[in-house]
Amino acid sequence: MRLFIRSFRYWLPTLLWLGVIAYESFRLSSSVTGSWLWHILQFLHVRFSAESFAALHHLLRKAGHLTGYGLLCVLLFRSWFHTLSNHKGLPGTRQQVQESTQNSLKFGLRRRTVALALSMTLITAMLDEWHQSFDFSRTGTPWDVVIDFAGGVCFLWIALFGLKLWQTQHVEKLQQVSA
Repeated sequence: MRLFIRSFRYWLPTLLWLGVIAYESFRLSSSVTGSWLWHILQFLHVRFSAESFAALHHLLRKAGHLTGYGLLCVLLFRSWFHTLSNHKGLPGTRQQVQESTQNSLKFGLRRRTVALALSMTLITAMLDEWHQSFDFSRTGTPWDVVIDFAGGVCFLWIALFGLKLWQTQHVEKLQQVSA
């Protein structure tokens, strides 16, 4: 039970974000978001031609796909990483957890979590577009799956690169302090 509770706190943001994606899939068609965007632009006294507005709306929707699934992929990576780290029977103290996690990384934990995060992002994108193909107010396209998966890859790469950079700087600062 303790293992479940320890892992659940890492899965909660992921599950909530999946809920956001499901809500958007069921409720936010292009006409809904287009109406919102049109009202916002009218409120700000920004004028667009119909063609320019359609292009902007399309671009913002695709950027939303990229961002939404990018965040999902990073959250999935985090959830799987902590779940698999905890599943290996890590001891309770923080130092022991860090040592065990570092040892696990040597044996491919990061690769497994990257593969799981990317595959679950891809499956979610495919299911979302499949669902949208049955809704008359939506269009499910393979191109959106490509955009969703590209968002996952890009965001995860940025997150892992940022983590590696942060860890390198953190170690250098510790070495300077101990010297």
